Amino acid sequence: MMPIYETFLNESSLLFFILDQQGTIQSANRSAHKFLGDTLAGKPFESIVLDFYNTFDFDSFRQKENVVQPLNIKRRNGLPQTYLFKFKTHGNSIYAVGELDNDELETVRKEILELNEELSNLTRELHKKNAQLDALNQEKNQFLGMAAHDLRKPIGLILSYSEFLIDEASPDLNAEHIGFLNTIQKSCVFMKRIVDDFLDVSAIEAGEFELDLRPVNIGDVLEQGLRLNKLQAEKKGIALMVKKSPELPRLLIDQSKIEQVITNLVSNAIEHSPPKSQVAVTLTFDAGQIKFSVEDQGSGIPKDELDKIFKPFKKTSIKKTGGEKSTGLGMVIARKIIEAHNGRIWINSKVNKGTHVHFILPEKGAAHE
Repeated sequence: MMPIYETFLNESSLLFFILDQQGTIQSANRSAHKFLGDTLAGKPFESIVLDFYNTFDFDSFRQKENVVQPLNIKRRNGLPQTYLFKFKTHGNSIYAVGELDNDELETVRKEILELNEELSNLTRELHKKNAQLDALNQEKNQFLGMAAHDLRKPIGLILSYSEFLIDEASPDLNAEHIGFLNTIQKSCVFMKRIVDDFLDVSAIEAGEFELDLRPVNIGDVLEQGLRLNKLQAEKKGIALMVKKSPELPRLLIDQSKIEQVITNLVSNAIEHSPPKSQVAVTLTFDAGQIKFSVEDQGSGIPKDELDKIFKPFKKTSIKKTGGEKSTGLGMVIARKIIEAHNGRIWINSKVNKGTHVHFILPEKGAAHE
């Protein structure tokens, strides 16, 4: 073969093979090696043909000289590609020349364009639906916020009057009436928790969650949180085992919100603990971080349910030991508060072993005295 033809065939996108009379590949051009692999010489031509219907016969094809014949060729990536082949006998050799099936390429291009257009339409529709969902979510948050805000005052009044009657009018009431007042008081406390949680969640989702950052002694915050849970623990005979570093820094935090987190975490531990057990609370300052943890001796949380803990309104199969009610929002709010302080909160739990909740607040948030 003349050098000029060899150059042309090597630079061309055509597949070019020189075969012997038995159909064994003697040589191939650069494109053939690029698309089919480096070791072609010595292989039967039929080895590179994907014969889906077992109808390929080399002798039959070679005899149809100058007749375009479609063949599915197995490329080096394992995928089939249709080439239009012509065979030509030259002396003792057979030339096989294949070019891409342009009709097939056009069909593929058309299908890709149609799929791309369909994907674009689906994407636009998804964006539209997301915008509608965002609008509905904002309306929901606004409604919940307004409803919760309007409920807060009457619930507070009912709670105050029920507590007043329990304290002042008990001597003049029988046991049944006092029981009614206690039920009212407990129900109001729970309703107030629901309202407060809804207001917090609405503020978080509406992007209106703000921190009132001030230098505060984190030890004092812990003591206040424990004080609020002391009566709850005593009623169940649960001992609060507290361990804290002797010297704790002042942190630049939102005191009421961190106190809310500590109160909620300790309360959860008490509620999930059996009577006459212990709840261990630890607060330390180490390596520039405040580390808080609370550990109970409850029934623990199954591993496959741990991801529910920080999702709103998701509850696990674990029941509280005293039948206490829950809004399902406390841990969601706690996580938002800790993360807003550039901290981290997580849970370790084993079934029948108890639950261990941790959070850390970074040194960046500390304002040392």
